[in-house]
Amino acid sequence: MKFYIYTFGCKVNTYESEAVAELLEATGRYEQVFSWKDADAVIVNSCAVTEESEKKAAKLMRRIKRENPEAILMLCGCMTQTNPEKGEALGADIVCGNTRRAAIPALLDSAFEERYSGNKTVISVGEHFKGEKFELLAPRSYKNLTRANLKIEDGCDCFCTYCIIPYARGRVRSMHPEDIKRAAAELVNSGHREIVLTGINIGMYGTDIGFDLADAAAAVRSAGAERIRLSSLEIDAVDASVIERLASVEGLCRHFHASLQSGSDEILKKMNRRYDTQGYLEMIEKIRSCFENASITTDIIVGFPGETDRNFQESVEFAKKAGFYRIHVFPYSRRKGTVADRMPDQVPEEVKRERAAVLAGVAEGLGRRFLESQRGTVHSVLFETKKNGLYYGHTGNYIYVKCASDVDLKNQIRDVVLGDMAGDAAEAFLAEKH
Repeated sequence: MKFYIYTFGCKVNTYESEAVAELLEATGRYEQVFSWKDADAVIVNSCAVTEESEKKAAKLMRRIKRENPEAILMLCGCMTQTNPEKGEALGADIVCGNTRRAAIPALLDSAFEERYSGNKTVISVGEHFKGEKFELLAPRSYKNLTRANLKIEDGCDCFCTYCIIPYARGRVRSMHPEDIKRAAAELVNSGHREIVLTGINIGMYGTDIGFDLADAAAAVRSAGAERIRLSSLEIDAVDASVIERLASVEGLCRHFHASLQSGSDEILKKMNRRYDTQGYLEMIEKIRSCFENASITTDIIVGFPGETDRNFQESVEFAKKAGFYRIHVFPYSRRKGTVADRMPDQVPEEVKRERAAVLAGVAEGLGRRFLESQRGTVHSVLFETKKNGLYYGHTGNYIYVKCASDVDLKNQIRDVVLGDMAGDAAEAFLAEKH
């Protein structure tokens, strides 16, 4: 049987989709295809971070049912973990959450045997519980990616007032360093030269098993990974000693995506974030002192309930002070079941849009300033693609570059000298050995 997987959301979802695809192919009964029109079974891996992400999943479900009505349709992921009934309402034949993914092949087997498509919905959504163990699902390779994601942690203990994810993902649980080393070795042996450590809150990695993020990075390095990159990092979950130990891990990339969410201490408190702006600034300064030419990227929510013009301006000024390379700007999205959804003083949508546009303009200027500061510097680049005769890749500090070369650079790591921005990427020139 042919199956197709469509993935919404974060790197964790991408990782889990790859793992499910390997589980299905390992049975010998399923073959992955890359169009839902050609599939006997379609799996939609959903996201619940924003209302918009759920709307996109619902729209896709309706389209698939219209274009391939005979396919068995499975909806899984964060959206269905928090609200399984949505999957049933959208006409899914099978609804799964974020637990028991190893059962997916058997669920599909039963669906094909009974051909109950369109007649009833099978719901397989397990509850998260205290003491839940980390689910060991480790893809051996990524067919279409040069970099490989490796999920080392799941869940979150923070319960920010705007966020549904602790309910969708459960509490923090971590992969043991020995398991990380084995999974990373599989990826290295498959030809991946950069491994991205990902999770729901990787800064809290190991708090349940007596390790920390530096231990995880060291395990990946010991498996032979040439480059190691961290995904989104909650700044309050790591301390100065962990950052110092991370700096000693050879091959760790100098890019840190440190979620801020607001530059106003008043709003941070309402969000139940566990730091203030001064503490955040001190931590990114520590990162910069340990990692030369480090880039700091972040997320900022605008229009959180009760955010005044003054609060928003505090976020703008803090962003300038922090000197971010990139800012992902999100208008606040109400999530039913969260504390923030019940807060008074909800900000009108038009005000959210206006503030998002202003902050996006500030972010563009900060990005240009950072890129200008990097001109003429030497960086290691992993080249990932070739387009129109040019090779494209990312520096360790996550600058997207393009480079002309007479030799094949695909999946090669080479030193380059950065030039000016030119269109969609910075110009890069192969460096002499230095």
